[in-house]
Amino acid sequence: MRRSVSGKLVVLGDAAHAMVPYMSQGAAIAVEDGVAIARSLQKVKTKDEIPLALSIFEAARIRRASKMQEAGLLNSKLWHFSDGRIQRARDEAMRPEV
Repeated sequence: MRRSVSGKLVVLGDAAHAMVPYMSQGAAIAVEDGVAIARSLQKVKTKDEIPLALSIFEAARIRRASKMQEAGLLNSKLWHFSDGRIQRARDEAMRPEV
């Protein structure tokens, strides 16, 4: 999540934190962003509280999105082993799931 310097713009979803396609998380993270910002703004009583609500939203979403990006990057490595011993071990470990 990135807020503009003026604090009047919030970017959500892939525009804020693009995901690699190995966890199927792009759309899910965008939906989570929508729910999180709604919950943050629900707590606001005056417009003076909006910057604080957005700061809390931003910090929470950066943590979550970063974890999912890391998981996706790990999966990208797991799916692209060169043919060989490690690739065969991965395939064998996955056999019961597929």
